[in-house]
Amino acid sequence: MTTGTLATARQDDAADRFPVGEVDQRRNVMLFGVNTGLMFLGSSVLNVGRFHAPVCKALGASDTVSNLPGSAYLIMAASPLVVACLFPQVSYLKRVLVTCYLVLAIMGGVVALAILSPIPNALKVAAVITQGIVTGGALTTVTMFLFEVIGRGASPSKRGQALSLGYGRGPFLGLVGALVLQLCLDGRLFGLRLAAAPYPWNFALPFLASVPIMGAAAWLSTHFVIAPEKVEATRQPFVSNVFAGFGDFVGNRWLRLTFLVGVLSFWGFSIGNNMTLYTKEVLGVAPETLVGYQLALRFGFKIGSGLCMGALLAYAGPRATMLVTALCSVAGVVWAMLVPGYWFMLSFGLLGAGELFGVYMTNYILSCSPKSHTRSNMGFASLAMMPAAPAGALFGAISDHYGSIYNRAYGFQMSFAAALIFMGLMVLLIPLLPAHPQPPPEPDPSSLTVKLECEPG
Repeated sequence: MTTGTLATARQDDAADRFPVGEVDQRRNVMLFGVNTGLMFLGSSVLNVGRFHAPVCKALGASDTVSNLPGSAYLIMAASPLVVACLFPQVSYLKRVLVTCYLVLAIMGGVVALAILSPIPNALKVAAVITQGIVTGGALTTVTMFLFEVIGRGASPSKRGQALSLGYGRGPFLGLVGALVLQLCLDGRLFGLRLAAAPYPWNFALPFLASVPIMGAAAWLSTHFVIAPEKVEATRQPFVSNVFAGFGDFVGNRWLRLTFLVGVLSFWGFSIGNNMTLYTKEVLGVAPETLVGYQLALRFGFKIGSGLCMGALLAYAGPRATMLVTALCSVAGVVWAMLVPGYWFMLSFGLLGAGELFGVYMTNYILSCSPKSHTRSNMGFASLAMMPAAPAGALFGAISDHYGSIYNRAYGFQMSFAAALIFMGLMVLLIPLLPAHPQPPPEPDPSSLTVKLECEPG
């Protein structure tokens, strides 16, 4: 038997042993892609920051306060870990997904009502910040559980297909959503003129649109097929469960280093809100008049980046995708600092391509984790966002401070320089990671779990 034939036979044997059938695996891959696409479609309000910052600014907030929704999102980074500890059973995977999607839908409606209500602007800003907090908890939990669903519902050979579908094709829906947002805010799109939605409907409609989008994602999540565990996990005392898992996490040197890289990345990416606010200094127009185009560029570049990174993942391994997306993010911030006029807008595309770094960092964590520790390791990885919670407010404070002393443009540029420090460190550390990480051996299940009757997933 030739080497190639032997490898194919081994792959076929592995597929035969996978607990979910081929048809159901394809269904799970498709559902992963569609749900990820729906999150892109609603990303104007789900990816907290880029739209929220100009909304807060239009409501009279400072640069610092306008960055608070993004910071509030990152504060909730511990939510996936808490949920993983409270609901360790595989049978809860779909229930948690459905619940989180419904929470996102409800919160979008609440903020839309607040914006439309005759209440003081300060309370409207507070509602937007609150939406950042709730979205931070629900969306980070959804992301972690979706990765576990595809890890349990599709074989490793199909995981790349799921990522390519979700993060390569999904941004097309983000592009569509961004262009609709532009029409809503400005009434113009590439020469096409329509009646712009009047204030405050122009700010409320994107939040209102997230209600049916997230409702559809909740319904679709009920159709995932996940094989039940013969030996199901039980809920352990919260503190001991967290610290036991934390010991396993920090005991892996590559997970430790990846976590540090993740912290630096979230600090650096928090500069995106200030880049949006910088639009007025570069182009002389209010940020909200061009935010739709900026998001369109962001998602357009994500499409190309997602398709290329899927191929690079298969060819060069998980580390290469992290390094290339990190370099794209650095290029985006440098471009924003140095390039004047409407060419400045390309910085949002470059940064958008780099923002897929978080996806491929998560995939790297997944590659380093045994199945029994997948959920806890993904939860600990999400904590990388928490130390970066002050980043957006810090960058806003830098632009407020230096802008008041010198000029507004100089203040924003100083905040860009601060972000590049974190991004530069991230780029230097990534090559220290293995190109093709392997998970450690699985622990003995009998020492960790007890046998329970389990419903089909």
